Order: sequence, then structure tokens, then C-alpha cells
Amino acid sequence: MSDRKPMIECQDVHKYYGDYHALRGIDLTIREGEFFSLLGPSGCGKTTLLRTIAGFEDISSGAVLIDGRHMEDVPANKRPTNMVFQSYAIFPHLSVAQNVAFGLRRDPRPAAEKAAMVDEALAMVGLKGYGARAAHALSGGQRQRVALARALILKPKVLLLDEPLSALDRKMREQMQVELIKLQRQVGITFVLVTHDQEEALVMSDRIAVMFEGEIAQLDGPEALYARPANRRVADFIGVMNFLPADIRGEDGEGNVTVQVPGLGEVVLPPRQISRLSPEDTAPMIGFRPETMTLLSPSAQNPQPRETEATIDEVVYYGDMTYYDLRLDGIERGGPLKPVRISMRNVFGRDVQDVGSRTRLAWSPGSLVLFR
Repeated sequence: MSDRKPMIECQDVHKYYGDYHALRGIDLTIREGEFFSLLGPSGCGKTTLLRTIAGFEDISSGAVLIDGRHMEDVPANKRPTNMVFQSYAIFPHLSVAQNVAFGLRRDPRPAAEKAAMVDEALAMVGLKGYGARAAHALSGGQRQRVALARALILKPKVLLLDEPLSALDRKMREQMQVELIKLQRQVGITFVLVTHDQEEALVMSDRIAVMFEGEIAQLDGPEALYARPANRRVADFIGVMNFLPADIRGEDGEGNVTVQVPGLGEVVLPPRQISRLSPEDTAPMIGFRPETMTLLSPSAQNPQPRETEATIDEVVYYGDMTYYDLRLDGIERGGPLKPVRISMRNVFGRDVQDVGSRTRLAWSPGSLVLFR
């Protein structure tokens, strides 16, 4: 995908609301045909950035280009974009077909051609035959699809999605995530999604820009973002990350760093496993994901290359997964360090271990990230 041409370019984009600096020098290129997500907590600037691309917000300085064309002084209704809002903005007094055709009301094409375009758009989102149905009689997922059909009927170069799944229940949201991925591949246009849901962004995106306080903290693919976060703040925001203090013992000429970690001992980490601390942090930390360590069965006899012992403080059963909070040996109970969280898939024959039990934990140096 890296060889595809740029579809959206943001060049040193700043946005002020009075004294409030909402966007702080955004430099960003989104490629043609890419499913791209803007991810971050509330107030980080992601929706403001989406609205500047759409033309609903003017920028204070910088430039926004779409398909190579500067968007300065180009109003929202003249840009090659369309937007699906969080509320869907479905007109309840109109039929499904009338909602989908709303953007064609000033189009000079014959009525029969417009009707064929509506039918095509509805079939694209899995609502073939729903045209005559009253919009107020639709479920949440169906209303979301109508909003998508209405946005796609005009065949924009870019579809902008402002948290379109947040109003759905979890099961419907997960179903629509998959359907949106398939739809984007089918139509082949650039999708830009705004979301605060980390899992949603990881599932759906080709690339993700993580934003904090009007700036992009990291722009990467889902796997790189999850496994190699650029700094501790990104690591803490994306999924679950355990943190332990790291005592740096030395560094060789190739950038490999030797650290001593409570409960794990001494380990050497290469440069690819070294990231930055966030500005508010004062001391080096080791981070690792819950699924990267393995809780060994009490009956397991074979020693692992790297293992440690621990006490189980808490067990949370989720059906397909069990989460364990463990107190590693060498970490004082009641001290400042939290228990580490480990996740284990509940495969057939694997027993759930009990609170208070002693257990063994296998791990690999490759699962660790040093923040320094």
C-alpha cells in the first residue's frame, strides 16, 4: 500500500479556538484506498482534525490537500468527501430510499437513474429491498447502514466516519466492524475513522494515528503500534500493558541495554525493543502485554528457558479467557508495585488456577519493551 498515491495531506496544520491550541502542527499523509483511524481520548483533537478535512472547520495555519488539490477556500459541499456522523442524521419521516437519495435532490439525472443508484447503494450495504421501509422502523445497525449508503451514493473519494459505531451494542458493533472492513475493500475508497475505542481501531485499520493533546504521538500499523509503542503513554493507552521498574546496568556499542527487573532478573534488550518514556515519567520501566507470558500448569515438569514463580492474587473468568493478577516473587506484597496481569485462553484440558495458589510463569525477553 505504501506505493499508492497520497489522498489526504495535512501539512503543519494548526487550529486555535481563541487561546486554546486544538491542533498542534499536524503532519499526516493518508493514502488512496487506505482504512485509516484517528485514535485518542476525548479532547485530543481527532474529531477537530476530521472536521478540518471535511471542511466543517477552518484551519488557523498550514494546509490540507485532498487528491493533490489544496482545500483552502473550498467549502465542505464542494470537497470530494462525505461524512457519516455518530448520530447517523437519519430523517425519520422519510423512507429508506428517500434518505439514501437525499444528496441527489439537486442532481439533474433522470428519476429512473437516481432510483437505480439508490438500489445499488442499498445493495452495497446489505439492505437490498429495504427502500420502501420507514426509516423510524429500522434497528440501530440498519440506520447505520442507511447513513453509509447515503454517503456512498455520491461516490466520494474519501469517506469520513465520526465514531459511527459508538451507539450500537457490543455484538452489533463487532458485526458492523467486519462489515465496514468488507465494504471498504469492496468500494476501494479511502476511509478515515475517528474512534476512542482502541480495539475498534486495531481491528479495522491499515494504519492508526494515536493523538494526545492535539498532536500525533505515533502513526503506525496495528501490529507495530501494539507490539512496539513509541512511548509509555501510547503503550498505556493501547490495550493493557504491565509495567515494572527497570534498573539499567549497562549498554554496549550496538545499543543493546542490560536491565535488572524485579521478579524477572537480568535481561539484555536490543534497540528495536527500546522506546521512550512519556514526559511525566521519571525512571526507566519495562512493559509487557498480558498474553505474552504463559502461566504453567502445576503439573508441568519441563523447565522453561525463562521462568519465574508467583502467587495468584486474583482470578477473573471471561469464558474464552481467564485473567490472573500475579504477585511475582521478589515484589513485596503491599508495596508500591501492582500485581502483573496475565491472560490465558481457556483451551480444552487447561484448568483455571485458584486465588492464593503458587504458580510458575514462563516468559521470553522478546516480549519486553524498555521505556527509558
